[in-house]
Amino acid sequence: MILSRRIALGGVQLDEADERIIIRSIDPGIPEEEVSTVEMIGGAGKRILRKHWETLEARVRFAINVPKRELELRREVFETACDWARNPGWVTVNFMPGRRMYADYVQLPNSGDLWNWTEDFEIRFVAHNVPFWQDETAQQATVNLISSGSVGIENAGDVESVLDVTFVNRSGKTINSVAVGVNGHSITLTDLALGGSETLRIYHGEDGLLRIRAGSRNVYGKYTGSDDLYTAPGPNTVTFEAERAGKLTVACAGRYV
Repeated sequence: MILSRRIALGGVQLDEADERIIIRSIDPGIPEEEVSTVEMIGGAGKRILRKHWETLEARVRFAINVPKRELELRREVFETACDWARNPGWVTVNFMPGRRMYADYVQLPNSGDLWNWTEDFEIRFVAHNVPFWQDETAQQATVNLISSGSVGIENAGDVESVLDVTFVNRSGKTINSVAVGVNGHSITLTDLALGGSETLRIYHGEDGLLRIRAGSRNVYGKYTGSDDLYTAPGPNTVTFEAERAGKLTVACAGRYV
């Protein structure tokens, strides 16, 4: 039976783990935001100093469609649901097509008294590193041959996101310096020794952390500038400069509150 509300972890649907699992509700959550303030002079009001997105928590509640007297079988179905949820991964729901969240922590449910057949069970999915729902497919723009110039990219989300950059050296000679900038943020790389046909990648893993590789080499230690390349919601202009020409591809996955 295909349920009206469905949730998948790592591409596997919860209701397909066992047909006796009945999904009661799915709450995609909203990112928790911390706001730091200071009192204003004059006896009234506060001024916002800083905003910081903390975590995103999604929840699914399910029931077990097994009579209460069949405790062993109810326990078996409960453990099947726990096995499904045991490892972190990408979470998707059927009513938010094209979006996903990376749950780096999963809190398993308490079975309680399985004799209580009306009892619901709850699994919590928490995103600490990237506390947003994100586009499954990033917006992308490519320039086939560039050494200096700019390219536009769309952040389709409603909050700040990050930029991924791929640059393939097409010059046939070594490239030692590359600079990328967007929305007031920039990264400059020096002493790269990027050989002909080698690829420079400035990218982010599932944990949202910045990584920089030239071919198979980690060149993170060769960059100066901003802590990351952040795009604002809407259109952004990416500036690029390298010693020699190559193929440039920039990508941005939108993030949503």
